[in-house]
Amino acid sequence: MTDGSVAIGATVRAGLSGLLPSLRACWAALAVAVLISAISRLLPPAAGGLTLLVEIAAAVLASGALYRRAFGRQSGLAGLRWGMDEWRLLGAQLLIAALMLVVLAVLATVVGAIALGVARASAPGFDATSAQAWRDAFARSGLGGIVAGAAPLFSLCLLVWLCLRLSLSAPASVDQARVRVLSAFPLTRGVTPQLLGAGLVLALPVVALAGVSSLIGRWAGPGLDAPLALLGAILLYLYLAPVWTGALVHVYRHRWTPDGTPG
Repeated sequence: MTDGSVAIGATVRAGLSGLLPSLRACWAALAVAVLISAISRLLPPAAGGLTLLVEIAAAVLASGALYRRAFGRQSGLAGLRWGMDEWRLLGAQLLIAALMLVVLAVLATVVGAIALGVARASAPGFDATSAQAWRDAFARSGLGGIVAGAAPLFSLCLLVWLCLRLSLSAPASVDQARVRVLSAFPLTRGVTPQLLGAGLVLALPVVALAGVSSLIGRWAGPGLDAPLALLGAILLYLYLAPVWTGALVHVYRHRWTPDGTPG
């Protein structure tokens, strides 16, 4: 299978073409996900753990409905159902989250070590507890400062790449009725740039509206917190989730073969 079948344009069109059918078939599940997500965003900062759990539940509920529709599975009441597909998606997401935390911890250690090494080399007697000492050390570090500044950017790129390489875990888990994480990794070999490009194009409306809503929120103050939280949840679950699901299913169908090897 050539990469032309999952080119950016074809993947974007596949995602957008599935938007209205997904909304019609899964409206109940998506509406509940919107409501749950909007409420979670209004929880106090002290309830960060609860907020995360609620957001995960909303994401799994919506994803389960969308992927079941895409693969012709039993949908429940307009997609509103929690069954084995949802448990598989939850398991896959938790495994991915655990993997990402390990990678993030390693990268943070490496970046911190690089920054500390550059600072100590640039400023003998460097005091790591002083913010001003850090600024002074990097101001005199020259090439070392460039390396230290590039390390976090490289780490971010690596995390994005890893997320894209694992992005077909969800459709694979639903289609194959088994939790798939690392076994889905080969499916994205050679098509990561297409996935990145399609994701950026599909996310543009959300990014633009989120930017506008952020400016409105700063101007209006806390009085618009609830409407803006609802708007954010609507953009996420009534647009981005359906189109991204459609895009991933499109790529998965062109990459997966019955013998389990990439197409």
